[in-house]
Amino acid sequence: MHRFISILSIIVLGLGCFASTVFAANFTDKSIGISIDLDDELAKQSNWRGYHVFSSANNSASVFIRPVYNLSLYHLREELKDGGFDDVGDIDLVVTDSEQNATINSGSGVMAPVKGRIGEHKVRGVFGAFSGFDDQKFFVITAARPDYWNDWDKRFKAMFESIKFTNIDYSEMIANWHKRLSGKSLVPNIPAAGGQGVPGPQPINLCSNGTVAEEKPANTQPTTPQQQTVWNGLAWVTVPVVQPPRPPAQWRIEPIRGKPTLLIRQGPGARPERFVLEMEGDQLSMSGKIVSISQNKLCN
Repeated sequence: MHRFISILSIIVLGLGCFASTVFAANFTDKSIGISIDLDDELAKQSNWRGYHVFSSANNSASVFIRPVYNLSLYHLREELKDGGFDDVGDIDLVVTDSEQNATINSGSGVMAPVKGRIGEHKVRGVFGAFSGFDDQKFFVITAARPDYWNDWDKRFKAMFESIKFTNIDYSEMIANWHKRLSGKSLVPNIPAAGGQGVPGPQPINLCSNGTVAEEKPANTQPTTPQQQTVWNGLAWVTVPVVQPPRPPAQWRIEPIRGKPTLLIRQGPGARPERFVLEMEGDQLSMSGKIVSISQNKLCN
């Protein structure tokens, strides 16, 4: 329960912290497979910590939408059944009633009412989590100041009732990641004493043509080539063994369980290495490990 409340605490902190921009109405995001009819008074704000944010002009209410790739409704329901009360600094939040199943075609969902206090300011809201049969997984959180709750209660309910799953289109996500990584050298950081990282010894050099370039070995003394004896039609002769050049490894981006994943295949028939990609600001992580990005000079 602590994890759920901590997430929600951060969300509610953002209430009223965004300036209005473009009004919302229907919001559809094919990258996470959601369609929701938002209230006309809500305006789209800048994304915040991975959330799509919508707020009213007077900052009385906000809606937050975020994909959650590892969402388990079963475990979430168990957390919500615990009720839960948490104190994170000046934030006190509580789930005010039992969780309820959310009716939605081609999937399932769970919702729970919440209330809390941020410093001297109280808030009320509804938390919803939804999971579709085609890997659509996301949170929808509505929050309002208590003195505006009667104004927003039914409007929030209408928004939740409008939620629909849509087919996920991964093409834009794949194109964006391909553009971000093409021609780059990725170096995993190895944790060191004092909490600082040092670059790992083996960078991954991704070329724009889909190949992985390898560092040239340092100059060494030439080795004596291996010999083999073959019949040339007239006599047995000894000739050097010629090793065919190894084709370069191939890389591509694929969505696996909704997550952008870097696949590197060393050769035909080889099982690809998989690295789940995440971007927090300018910081890249591969399967949870921080990675440095730089331009590589090995690609033609």
